Amino acid sequence: MSLYAVAVKHKTPDLPKKLGEGMFFFRKIGWKVSFAEKIIDHWPHLLCRVESSQGLEFDQEELFGKILAENLAILIMEEQASSYLEEIVWQTYFYFPRHERQEILRLAVKHYENERSKEVGEHLFKEMREALEVYLQRKQYLNLHGFILFRLRTWLDFLRKNVDRAVDDFLWEKEYQEFIELLKYFMTLQEPRISQVHVSLDENGQALLLDQYYRPMEEDQQNIHWDVCDSVSDVENQLVSKLISVAPHRVVLHKQVYNLYPKAVETLRYVFESRVTLCRRCKFCQSESIHLTLKEK
Repeated sequence: MSLYAVAVKHKTPDLPKKLGEGMFFFRKIGWKVSFAEKIIDHWPHLLCRVESSQGLEFDQEELFGKILAENLAILIMEEQASSYLEEIVWQTYFYFPRHERQEILRLAVKHYENERSKEVGEHLFKEMREALEVYLQRKQYLNLHGFILFRLRTWLDFLRKNVDRAVDDFLWEKEYQEFIELLKYFMTLQEPRISQVHVSLDENGQALLLDQYYRPMEEDQQNIHWDVCDSVSDVENQLVSKLISVAPHRVVLHKQVYNLYPKAVETLRYVFESRVTLCRRCKFCQSESIHLTLKEK
């Protein structure tokens, strides 16, 4: 008989079932594999037992430890991360209000899930599995929390980087929302200077401002320096700035504009509110379809 005890600080649902996955090999050859939960010194413990009527040979016991190590690595990567991300957020960024820490945690979990599916995540999983295998070859008692703190520092650093990135994203979005509120207030103080502006695309995929008669607003076009825009974000900022300075009573955004510049559309809808209309397929779009077809980039 071989018995392993695993102490788990952050208990997750169906823990015995998850650690038991992959043990079908032992069951198939008639061995008895069982997982039982027990509270010891106020900590949840999982007792992992495998036994055979003929006894276990060393290589069979080693195989059991390897499978257990892999399942523990999967458990840490997939289900323990959110708890440790939360600890990092609450300990490092304690000065943020609770609701802001919750948003930072949400962003951190999102970043972590995206990043762990990449090469760095594969490398961390391999490193984690190997460390667990080495440990379980020598000992049959594992405090998972202590193991993570002292043996998986690379993974914890990876979590901290995702939290720091989430904080940067949160602060940027917060500043952006404050700026949008300022623009919205500015718009309430302005009288509309023109009844309607259409926003379309030219043959190069650049935003084109048209008046209510679908005529190019030449003077306004010259004030938008598309040639100095290095990214979609730059174009969106110039477009929003120009429309706010023109202060039209109504803004009509034609189909491929809101497909290509979604952030600008989001900003304009918030600032202008009901004064923004999204055109789905008007006569102008159909007649100018050749100009609304973007070149491949």
